[in-house]
Parts: sequence; C-alpha cells; structure tokens
Amino acid sequence: MLRCSVATIRAVAPGACLCFAIWGCSGGSTASPPGGQGSGGNTASGGSSGGAAGLPGSGDGGSGGVPSDAGPNQPADSGAGVSDASGGDGSVYTARQASKSNRYLPIAVGARWGWRVVDVSSGASGMTQSTVEAMETLTGSKQGVMTFRVRSTTLTGSTLNWQQDTGTALVRHRERFFDLTGAVRSDHEYVPSVQRLDESPTHLVAGASWTEKVTDTKTAPGAAPVTATVDVTWTVEAVNENVTVPAGTFSCIRVHRLEPPSLVDRFGGDNVYWFARGIGKVRETGTSTHELVGYSVP
Repeated sequence: MLRCSVATIRAVAPGACLCFAIWGCSGGSTASPPGGQGSGGNTASGGSSGGAAGLPGSGDGGSGGVPSDAGPNQPADSGAGVSDASGGDGSVYTARQASKSNRYLPIAVGARWGWRVVDVSSGASGMTQSTVEAMETLTGSKQGVMTFRVRSTTLTGSTLNWQQDTGTALVRHRERFFDLTGAVRSDHEYVPSVQRLDESPTHLVAGASWTEKVTDTKTAPGAAPVTATVDVTWTVEAVNENVTVPAGTFSCIRVHRLEPPSLVDRFGGDNVYWFARGIGKVRETGTSTHELVGYSVP
C-alpha cells in the first residue's frame, strides 16, 4: 500500500522563486501523471516520460478508443445481466454494472465511470472517465487518513485526488491537476476536507440545506502558495427525480452546490448534481454538462 507525504521545494535563481508541493509515495504502485488525451477518436495517448512534482514518471498507457456510440440506454438494474463488467470490449463507456451498495455515491477500488461532457462557454465536448485505482494512507498534515486514490480525465487534462469514505459522506482531502501533456498545473490540500456528497439522513430529504467551511491551500509551479477559506452551501432540491442520460433512466437525488469566489478560485462554483443509488453521479450542470454513459461499480 502506498503512503504519501507532503514536502515543499524552493529553487531560487536570480530574480525568481519556484515553490511547489511534492506528494511523495513509497511502496506499492506509483501514482504517475495520467497520459494526455489524444486527438483521434478521443483516445488517450501514452503516459508522460518523466514524473511531475515528485511523482515518478512510469506513465500510463492509453485507455483505448472511445466508441462512437455510448451503447444501449439501459436502466441501473440492467447490469445484473451483464457478465463482463467492462462492457465486453474493456471500455467503461459500454459498462452497465451497479454496486450492491445503497449509497448515492458508492466507492470501491476498481470502480469506473464514463461521462459525455460539454463545456458550456466554448462548446467543446468529449468523453471523460474516473477510476478508483487504489487505497492509500495519507501522511504529513493528514497522517493516518485512509483514502481512495481516484484518477480522472477532463477536457483540459486530468486529475488525481484522494477521497475518504466517512460512512455517511465521501470527502476529498487532496487534489492534483495536470494539463493535457501530463505537467502539473496545481496541487490542493483541503482542511478539514471538501464534501463530494453528504449522505447523513437529515441531508437526504428535499429542502435540506447546510454549509461546510473549507480551507483550500493551492500550490503551483512558479507561484507562491495561496490559501483561502470559503463557506460552501448545499441544498437538496429534489429526491426520487427521474433523469435520463445515455446510460439509462435513474431515480436521483438532486443537490445544488454553491461556492463563492476566492483567492484560490476566482470564479467559485455553481453546480447541480444528480446522484443515483448504487451508481454515483448521473448528471452535472454548471460551467460544463456531464451525462453518464457507462459505469462499473464493484
């Protein structure tokens, strides 16, 4: 099992200062930067040749081409009849396997989700995916916290993040952003953490509203660390709402997350999410629209 720690490196040249965070890992598999997204058929390219910000560059190979059709539009429970959880051709975009968990946001090593994403402002679109790769125990300022390491592709690059299942919520502790070449854009550490979804009984009813206070420390190559504390507001707008996406029709809880602008994120965030039990995120709206295409959740 990997163990991660945080260190800071400063390299000073005449008239310049470089400061960025390194999250080193020892033992187990290596969390290397994801490969950039290729141009042909949304095929991921090979991994980067060298490590970035302390992550050894073992590089990941491409994920294979994305099928032109997301596959049959099936409901969540149709996965019971699919013998190959990867959809037969190894692609998450054709997978239809739901978790036996009753959670709105289930998580397990090996879980994968694929989405069709459209950027609202530019109109750019493509296929993205998230994979739960391993469990890791954090060190440094978050000594002993057991997390799931999740790797995701985006329209502009990729991310690695470390999420903890508290039993009633899934929260994110650390996150690293890469550009399309695999170079690190920024690292974030959240204190105490940032919610992905709170499934406490009182937060699963229509009309429920709560606020979480999050401190985000951002480090980026060539820039001094920046820290900001914000109050994020959550509201449950609906429950048992039927939503149809390429992966099927699902009964969902709809939650609205509102984050004000800050020194770390000058735009903030105004997003609506739809989650289905045993599946996870089915749809998302905001600066981009995400619709579930395939899923395989052990």
